[in-house]
Amino acid sequence: MQTIMVYSESGGVSKTTTAVSIAAVAASQGRKVVLIDLDPRAAATKWLNVAPKSEGLHVGAILADTDPEGWASELAVPSGWFETLRIIPSSRNVSNREADNSDHLETRLKASLIGLDTDLVVIDCPNRQGGPLTQSALNASDTVVYAATASGDGIDGFEGARMTVDKFRLNRKRLGAPAVLIEAGIVVGGVKETIMSRPAKAAIDELRETGMMLTPLVPDRAIVPEVRLTGEWYGNYRKGAPVLAAYEEIVKKVVR
Repeated sequence: MQTIMVYSESGGVSKTTTAVSIAAVAASQGRKVVLIDLDPRAAATKWLNVAPKSEGLHVGAILADTDPEGWASELAVPSGWFETLRIIPSSRNVSNREADNSDHLETRLKASLIGLDTDLVVIDCPNRQGGPLTQSALNASDTVVYAATASGDGIDGFEGARMTVDKFRLNRKRLGAPAVLIEAGIVVGGVKETIMSRPAKAAIDELRETGMMLTPLVPDRAIVPEVRLTGEWYGNYRKGAPVLAAYEEIVKKVVR
């Protein structure tokens, strides 16, 4: 089982689009996938139009339980998009966990994955600078995909996220514990192909210079925000084909 966290410390940089797209593309290819919405904004949950099996049975229940082993399997609900895609929903009150100082809270998400029957877990992370939610994702994951747009916010979000990942690795090393977290690269989304501003071109050049930028760049298409409002998969529409094609190539590079 591979666990990928999709991360940026800026909002509005295609993080949820990237997380949902990686999960959906992988599921469409026959892999068993569980998408974990760890963001209190619950953007992925709303997009896939899912709800917890019962009130309170969202990702926050995992983080609140001192013995969450096996909970991921119990809380994952069908997506309605693909038979092999399930989602663990989020809720606004998951933000309460940010103030939770319970011992070992950051290990509970990983513990919940024990026994989970899946090939791939994708975590849609909040845009937090560390904190219990981000630390939970870091401890549960073996791969990080950075999300960015061709903008100053995109660069800032990537740089902040990478600093947090570096600090996590350093702290694990100091403790003498393994920190197996592979940086798969940066996915640049929402790229306007025809009329690109100078700042956008400069941002892409700066991201390319890191040596981590994944290609192809994901093109901007109006169909993506449109289907997010209706709870649909843009891959079902002809207008979404260029975006789908880009993420299919990215999945080849980030999913084992």
